[in-house]
Amino acid sequence: MIAALARHCDGYLASRSVALLLPALAMALIAGNDRWLSGGMLAVCCLIAMERGRLDAPSSLFQALSALGGALLLAWLWRWPAWFALACGLAAELGCRLGRRRAVWRSVANFTFIPALYLGYEMAERGAPASAELPWLAGGALAAWTLHLLAGRVGEAERKPGEAPAFGLAFVCVGLLAWWAAISHLPYGQWLVWSAASVCVGGWAAVRSKSWQRVSAALVGVPCGVALGLALSDSAPLAWAMAAAGMSSLTLFRAYRPAFAARSALAAAHLTLVGGLGLARLLDVGAAAALVLLVMAVGGWLASPR
Repeated sequence: MIAALARHCDGYLASRSVALLLPALAMALIAGNDRWLSGGMLAVCCLIAMERGRLDAPSSLFQALSALGGALLLAWLWRWPAWFALACGLAAELGCRLGRRRAVWRSVANFTFIPALYLGYEMAERGAPASAELPWLAGGALAAWTLHLLAGRVGEAERKPGEAPAFGLAFVCVGLLAWWAAISHLPYGQWLVWSAASVCVGGWAAVRSKSWQRVSAALVGVPCGVALGLALSDSAPLAWAMAAAGMSSLTLFRAYRPAFAARSALAAAHLTLVGGLGLARLLDVGAAAALVLLVMAVGGWLASPR
């Protein structure tokens, strides 16, 4: 039983993520303020980047500051959809280029862009000034950096190069969806934007495989999450607990599909609890994957010899 759990679950990283999330959730419940969970999300994402990249102290500090600064920047740019789209597209494209040099750098870039996008979009939707969010976000970044320094993995990471999509694919797809999300003030638009960035992983076969992994996992997870949300009574503490559990799924599972199914279920349950449309999670995943595959198909047709 223990051997099976070790094969499928990453106890090392999950335990450290829980160590960051539990105090954030406890403080959110005590203070009645979900900004503590924003700090917890930033902390978990930064820790994942630091651990997978085996970052040393200066590099891990730079990564945490980049995620924090990125969230504040995207929240500020959201009022100008074109500039917001440009920033998101460039960040996604940069992650692809770094991943081509070293596969591990893609993880570092992803878990820098994810909190910047998610937290920046949420801050913009709330209309909160940066000064109101900064203490919690800075606390989360500092907590992740401290934990990594005290009990983290350091040393040389793998130098293996990774796959990357055609130049400009991530920029076009992510930028287009970011522009549409910002200009239409789409609720939870960060899910749609990241869903496009997530599947820009290589050539046609790689993108199709990643898209199917996400869509098939969402097809399982989202209906379960909606049913769970409808069965539970609406309460802020329960919704916050669902959000914290969703963050922990980033590190719990080794395989991508069960991790994304669990994350989709918890996100759909959280959205249903707060009165939103839980099926939006599935629609975001499917629409973003379809757009990336369509852009790849059109690009391949235009590039083919007549």
